[in-house]
Amino acid sequence: MADGISGRDLDALRDLLALNVDDPGPALPWELMDCMRDLFHSDSMKLTRSKPALEEFVLEQALGETRFVEIGADPPDPHYWELDKSSDACNYPHRTGDIVNVTKLSDFVSDRQWQASPMNIDYGFGRKRALMVCLPDEPGHITRLYLWRGPGRDFDERDRLLLTLLRPHLTAAYRNAERRRRAPAALTPRQLELLQYVAQGYTNTQIGRRMRLSEGTVRTHLNHIYERLGVTSRTAAVMRMSTAGLE
Repeated sequence: MADGISGRDLDALRDLLALNVDDPGPALPWELMDCMRDLFHSDSMKLTRSKPALEEFVLEQALGETRFVEIGADPPDPHYWELDKSSDACNYPHRTGDIVNVTKLSDFVSDRQWQASPMNIDYGFGRKRALMVCLPDEPGHITRLYLWRGPGRDFDERDRLLLTLLRPHLTAAYRNAERRRRAPAALTPRQLELLQYVAQGYTNTQIGRRMRLSEGTVRTHLNHIYERLGVTSRTAAVMRMSTAGLE
């Protein structure tokens, strides 16, 4: 087939797109990453979210022989970021602003150049081949997915095209996981009832009469609701209820 994509590849792509995953994962669903590793014949994968201007990583989700998640755990590594600035492959998205095109390590350096590079020597860990794609993020952040192989066959144009086709799906999966991670803790039926009265504009006294509670108990319930929703006011609680679909 044209561009090196076979019928088997298309079947695998359809299966991957049809995944119904319950666990959104820390950034991408683990099951999705497992299937991608098989589809691209990669040894390992890593999704990173970083703030290049501040020289720090916000999140790393890695899949190799084991699963690994790190969220802002390590202090910034000035040496890594210094090497990042001098590596065209590493700094490509924040240097050029291009977060759409899928790139390979070999687009930027030859095998010999990578072998001798300080980035490989200090942080390569035996990884010789890379396929890389960015996902849309807020200003100042770069979210990037790496697929790695050791020595041997490089990723090819079939792999680049497949990852290009997958990018919108990865973006949707990432955003869905982000929404689910930010979802408020579940409110009890009693708390939902109280919050609905708040949304209708009732005062604490009026709510107390309708729910047969003292005004002090209404305030206590409201404070618990604020804590669960991560807000500090009645207006914010009602808005959070609306955006989270809790009405």
